[in-house]
Amino acid sequence: MEGYVPGRVWWLGFWQTAEQAHWWLSADTRLPDSVTPLAVGSIDLDRLTEPLAALAASLPGLVATERAALDDVDRRIGEGLPQGDDPASTAAAIASRIELLGERVALRNAAARRAWTGAMVDPTSNLALFRELGRILLPPELRDRIRTADADDTTLVVAPGPGLSNVPWELLVIDDDQDVRLVERVGVLGGISPALLVNLARPARPFAGSGPAVRVVDPTAAGSRTGGGRIYPDGVPEAWHRRSGDGDALLGAGTTAGCSPAELSAALRSEAWARLVFVGHASATDPMMPTSAGLELAVDAATGDSRLTAGQWLRDPTRWPAPRRVGFVACQSDDAGYTEQIGLTLAALNAGARTVIATRWSLPSDGSERLVAGGTPIGSATTALALAVDAALGTSDPVRAVGEWQRDRLRCWRSASSDAERRKHAPLVWSALVTYDVPDAAVTTIPGLDQPTGRSPAPRSPRHDVPPVRPVGDAAEAAKASLAAGVAAFGRADWSEAREHYLAALAAFTACDDRKGIADATTNVGNAAFFLGDLEEAADRYQTALPLYRDLDLDRQVAVVGQNLGNVSFQRGELDVAADQYRAAAEALLRGGFRRHAADTLVNLGAVLIELGRPHLALEHLGRAGDLYRETCDESELGGKLAEVDQNTGLALAGVKSFERSRAHLIAALEHWQTEEPLAERAARANHNLGLVAFRAGDLPEAQLRYSHALEHFQSVGNEHEAADARLGLGTVARHRGDVSEARANFRQAQEHYRRTGQWLAYAQASFNEGLTHPSDSGQRFDLLAGAWAAMQSMSWRLAHVSERAGWRAALDHANDEVLESARLGGRDRQFAEVLESLRIAGTLRRVAPTPLTPARPSEVDRDAPFVAPLPSMTLSVEPVLPWTPSSAADEAPCDAPPWIDCGWPPTLVDVVTRAEEIIAVAGPTTLPLRRGAVSLIPLLHRDPHPDEEPQTRTDQTRTARVRVPPRPRR
Repeated sequence: MEGYVPGRVWWLGFWQTAEQAHWWLSADTRLPDSVTPLAVGSIDLDRLTEPLAALAASLPGLVATERAALDDVDRRIGEGLPQGDDPASTAAAIASRIELLGERVALRNAAARRAWTGAMVDPTSNLALFRELGRILLPPELRDRIRTADADDTTLVVAPGPGLSNVPWELLVIDDDQDVRLVERVGVLGGISPALLVNLARPARPFAGSGPAVRVVDPTAAGSRTGGGRIYPDGVPEAWHRRSGDGDALLGAGTTAGCSPAELSAALRSEAWARLVFVGHASATDPMMPTSAGLELAVDAATGDSRLTAGQWLRDPTRWPAPRRVGFVACQSDDAGYTEQIGLTLAALNAGARTVIATRWSLPSDGSERLVAGGTPIGSATTALALAVDAALGTSDPVRAVGEWQRDRLRCWRSASSDAERRKHAPLVWSALVTYDVPDAAVTTIPGLDQPTGRSPAPRSPRHDVPPVRPVGDAAEAAKASLAAGVAAFGRADWSEAREHYLAALAAFTACDDRKGIADATTNVGNAAFFLGDLEEAADRYQTALPLYRDLDLDRQVAVVGQNLGNVSFQRGELDVAADQYRAAAEALLRGGFRRHAADTLVNLGAVLIELGRPHLALEHLGRAGDLYRETCDESELGGKLAEVDQNTGLALAGVKSFERSRAHLIAALEHWQTEEPLAERAARANHNLGLVAFRAGDLPEAQLRYSHALEHFQSVGNEHEAADARLGLGTVARHRGDVSEARANFRQAQEHYRRTGQWLAYAQASFNEGLTHPSDSGQRFDLLAGAWAAMQSMSWRLAHVSERAGWRAALDHANDEVLESARLGGRDRQFAEVLESLRIAGTLRRVAPTPLTPARPSEVDRDAPFVAPLPSMTLSVEPVLPWTPSSAADEAPCDAPPWIDCGWPPTLVDVVTRAEEIIAVAGPTTLPLRRGAVSLIPLLHRDPHPDEEPQTRTDQTRTARVRVPPRPRR
């Protein structure tokens, strides 16, 4: 065991994936052993399930069963309206509502009693719970080094990731034989990715000592029912008035009008405050969207706003400039629980804060303990917490002050001689705090990173080539005949012949200067090129047709071609681009009243969302498409359209592991295309997807059979796109059977096709699956897995919406597990740490304003090119896609190239990123770099435990990060 060395600071970083919680522990950066992590590891989630459930049950707020019961009560309240003007009905409804409101209060009171009698109050239960969590979460290498440490000059920075954000790390027991808590040996800080500290909007003001404070206490208006009402219904405690001295501002504080967002803005801009303390309610309108988290304030008379959300604050930091120190004593104000930590904490940092204190969970209101104390309140624990936060932020070292106060609370709780005293000092309240302390040196600038960058190479000049043979006879008639012949060949899946007919039609329409015909024929040439695998020609043809349709004011055709461009983006693996193109096309078609064609686009949008790991939202769009088909299609086409919906619905249901329902929908689609409307191509797709569902359900023989049927058909008609997908599926089945040579042969054939046709995402998936055929600790496995993983993971850095990025990351969770396990088993500790920290990256924040399509007009002539059929879903054959709750769109977008994370050594993932860029480069000749600039985690660990009392005089609070990307090895 290494002896205690004063002044040490460690980083303990976690990231939870599908099956494990991965972690790494930094070495002390001042010591020679800092060139590599001190330790890395992975924890099976099964070990954490029970203790985390026990922790959740001991915290304030509703657990899942209580929340379901409350939702049921609210539903019955909403349904219990009086029928007509009947007095008896009205009286019964009123009586029922009173009874249900009583049930509502009883449910919330029961939750409060559970918290006040649980493991966060009872010492015996607490010790057992946090001894177990300590054994699981604290690496032995760390515990050995801190057993005799002094908390005043030893610091642990914990970046828990979303899965462990509610853990009060201060309470973890570090010794199996004694009750020694982590807070007694180290100062505990919250960790934030250095990538989030790039290009912050406002520099921090110098430390102002005990300068003037602005305190926002209970700011909702009197009688307000929004935001949870007032936290001090009987009036703000006098302690807050005594605390406010000359020069301080006390906002809200029981005034009738409260404090609105506009009034808070005016106060923050009126003076250079030393600290801001908010004591009130915080809430999130969308639990998956960090930018929806906000502070509850009074209603603004001018705008009607009553919340300051993280999104508003991030977009307009100069309107709410933050002092250097900020405290949020409000329910779950910490944003570490989100996949991307871009909530209130980051909003405050972006607006100028450098020390932020927040709370991990909902705090019990003062006096709520009376529910278990015979109706007698024993104190004001939450107010005491808020006053302690205010006092700490006024000291020279808030981190130390918070730690000392918590250690004092711990001593009082341990020595309490009565239940009432234990409740008064219980960690239920005081261990909710988490402190972020960001040194100025950790705030970096990467020039130009906030400027939007192109997602893909600019398209080449539109094609204007036509066949050299001029049409014979009447050009208009020749054009119509050629177009009809092309449509017939297209229907037979003879795309080469269809292309020749469409080119002949294009020449004839050009000869008679029929611009509408030129656009139609050009679009159809693009459709044929698409199915021939020439995505570049397809995109060029569509780009050529677009301005022609626009010049003719044929907005419906503009939307249709937009959908077809979405098909190209989908096939290339540019799922984010495809989703936006499909959305825009569907909205334009719906606005114009073209409901059937909008349904086609919604089916395609559903297919993209399935690939992005958002099957629930996909099911919503597919359900709407089905309704539109039933409203608009005649009997001759309805069956085929509903079969397309069944096809994609089956895939979405597989995404939520509803395999029996999934199979039923796919069988319905298959039977339709085999009997009612024989279409071998679509029947083969149904077989392919039945293979996918069978594989995910564990039925390998069925999967083998279905994939083989699909491959046989696709090969017979020359459809190499989908033949490659079937090979990918067959390779996965072979790998699970243990037939490595067959698996690799299939994966490599699929890769060759994907590489040749520019399908970078499918290429990455096939490469990843080949990597899985190598031994777990081998270098070949890591190289293949990590390069493909980095290419796939880059999608989450490019998607414009937080919820979409979260869904894509969830879809890759099993891939994350495989890469991290490969690094760990192969002794690649540095790579392990860098991969883990790269998962914590959220993009820089900037607004993206998509250009909407003009609404289509119903008056247009209904003569358009055939639609491209909804694409089959590609096979991600690592593991099943996980469901993700749909959520609203944010207007923040990530950077296209996140920075390198310097973990204390030169980046070791250079080869990995180079391989990923090579994979993505198959989509076109120019590829944007996956990494740009570098940010260091190390400044977050360089804090002086005893800062000077004198105010700082340095005003330049940021530094410029290295922009040079690490050199790449020659190949």
